[in-house]
Amino acid sequence: MNDKLDYIAIPKSIGRLRRDRYRRAIAELQKREVDEIVIMRGKNSEEDILYLGKIVHEGDRIGIVTFPLHYKEYLNIIKKAQKERKFPKGIKTENLAVKQTPRRFIYGILGLAEEKLNKKVKFLEKKNTLGEKIKYFIQGILAG
Repeated sequence: MNDKLDYIAIPKSIGRLRRDRYRRAIAELQKREVDEIVIMRGKNSEEDILYLGKIVHEGDRIGIVTFPLHYKEYLNIIKKAQKERKFPKGIKTENLAVKQTPRRFIYGILGLAEEKLNKKVKFLEKKNTLGEKIKYFIQGILAG
């Protein structure tokens, strides 16, 4: 693992996940050189990645602070966005992992399944797909 990161990207979150992500980011800052921290504020994972794609450049190293299945979802979106030329190629990413609790595991499975079904990435004001509705319904129950 290279010690330097060009960016630490932190997805928007609330509650315990937010605290976990910020603590993880601070731990990385204490042991590594980081040029910039980006708090992603998209309405969904696709918007997060498309926004990130507008600020990073080929050769950059990005540490994404999230749980492992959410990171896999991001990687899936990045691959699709690169095919559509909405995210630069030659970007190195790594997961600055936070704990994957059972709730996060379920949410991660739903998000990853949804992204596997979507063929393209785009900014969306609000997704109305059945997969999106189910994912957020279950997220509401799990946050409960």
